Amino acid sequence: MELVATGSLLGIRESRRIIGEETMLLEHFHARAVFPNEIGRYAYLVDIHAGAATREAYEKFHQEHSTLRYSKGESYGIPYGAIVPKGLSNALMAGRCLSADRAMQSSMRVMPGCYITGQAAGTAAALAAEQGKRPWDLDVRQIQQRLIGLGAYLPNAAAIS
Repeated sequence: MELVATGSLLGIRESRRIIGEETMLLEHFHARAVFPNEIGRYAYLVDIHAGAATREAYEKFHQEHSTLRYSKGESYGIPYGAIVPKGLSNALMAGRCLSADRAMQSSMRVMPGCYITGQAAGTAAALAAEQGKRPWDLDVRQIQQRLIGLGAYLPNAAAIS
């Protein structure tokens, strides 16, 4: 029998992340990225907590926490490929385990990011079941249109469709 190893401490904010067809990177945050396959827009700050109980670690956290944030109205796109895992033919991932580097995961792991990616994963799963397709074979424009119909905020969908 094979066991799954998990963290030995409670309250750890980071968790396992997939390697997806696309990976969200800190540079996407800085660029206020727009993707042709966006499944949502998001604006939460980069919130990497101190990794050690040292003055240097806390000062780095404080500097990042006070500068890696947006002004009102700014956001970044979340690409569909960040919830489509490489090497799995019939799965989607959402929430804090999506494909992202440590910095972007620290932004996406908060509840609204989980809602956005969860709604997109559920929508894509429903379309895949309806059409008898695998998640990566779907037309992302159909996912976007269905998400818009559900009230998702996708201001770039018309411009990039």
